[in-house]
Amino acid sequence: MFVQTRRKLTFTYTWLIILFLILFSLIVSVFFVGMAYRDQRQSLQTTLYASADGNLAVPDLSGTTVEDLYFFYMVDHQGNVLSGSAAFPQNAGANLEKIEEWHPKREAYRLTWLDLPHNGHEGEDRTEHDRLLFMGARPMITEDGRQITVYAAKDVSFYLEVYENLFMVALFILGLFLIAAIWLSYSMSKKAMVPVQHSYQQQQQFLADASHELRTPLSIMNTSLDVIEIENGEDFSAYTKEVVSDMREEVGRMSRMVQHLLLLARSDSENIPFNKESFDLLPKMHQWVTPFETVAHKKNITLSTTISEAFLVKGDIERIKQLVYILLDNAIKYTPEGGTIDVKVERNARQWSLLIKDTGIGIPKDDLERIFDRFYRVEKFRSRDEGSAGLGLPIAKWIVEAHEGSIRAESVFGEGSLFTATFPLALD
Repeated sequence: MFVQTRRKLTFTYTWLIILFLILFSLIVSVFFVGMAYRDQRQSLQTTLYASADGNLAVPDLSGTTVEDLYFFYMVDHQGNVLSGSAAFPQNAGANLEKIEEWHPKREAYRLTWLDLPHNGHEGEDRTEHDRLLFMGARPMITEDGRQITVYAAKDVSFYLEVYENLFMVALFILGLFLIAAIWLSYSMSKKAMVPVQHSYQQQQQFLADASHELRTPLSIMNTSLDVIEIENGEDFSAYTKEVVSDMREEVGRMSRMVQHLLLLARSDSENIPFNKESFDLLPKMHQWVTPFETVAHKKNITLSTTISEAFLVKGDIERIKQLVYILLDNAIKYTPEGGTIDVKVERNARQWSLLIKDTGIGIPKDDLERIFDRFYRVEKFRSRDEGSAGLGLPIAKWIVEAHEGSIRAESVFGEGSLFTATFPLALD
């Protein structure tokens, strides 16, 4: 139980740490991209509005480096280049193709790939390859009244390479942090579970000790009632007999509760051995169901058993018997007179299932998920008169899980319930 909880805590802590790192990386990335965009835009904006002697300045880009302007053109509304310069004149055709595709009505900026022809020579310079350009454009009217558009572009491929390298480094660091996060989360969850585990062990020790302490006085009370009935039973009035009967019933109920508490306390400490062996389920099921037929008959309940064939199962006979008793006892308690209870056993190639269906009062939908919790009872609809302490179904769940099986409940309130316990099939 604590191992599973520790795993859940480890998983939760790990993903919280990883989520924080991812968010931090995204924030840093957005900040980096934003800073680069702002710097490059400011640089292009300065170029687009630069002037000399009252005229728009046309920079000379011959001999510039990749980090400088890539091209600068002034184009009229008919697409004719009035003036311009390019860092790589051989790529002027590709540059003009990008310009022809873009005619902004006001100052604008955008990123675009410049596809250049690859000549396939080994060792060719990086500047001969495709580039990521950051382009800026602004329309304007010249002194002579002509409408032109000024275009400028910078090669930002370097920033893309830096970002890609940073991304790879971030992935590597994230991998290292994932390993560290798993280790740290496991350590944190282990420390977090120490006080809980200690408290739980104290609680279980208290239940075991209390159960042991209560068994003796309950046994004495039961024996004393037997002695009183033997010696003075004939002189009892009707009221005295009723009181003694109620006392015996309460002592019996308390004794069963103490036995269940002791069983659950031992089950948590895994001190209960299981004697698993192969046996034929068919005769055992008939043997276990038969004692309940008399009780069902008193309430005019129809109890039927259906087992398609005899087959071998592997398990602890006494514990599986206890499981059947718990489920049948609940079914009879909460099925009104004239109802039906069907006990069915099914099997397939890998598992077998015990199904107990009744036409009882049913279980509200909101309570279905909690009926296997200890001491949980549907108080509004199931009274203490039935003798239930909310321990039967938790014990049933423990028995099934100890056999590597599963148990579930289905119910429609007011119509009945179906309990299904599934076990792995014994190998021949």
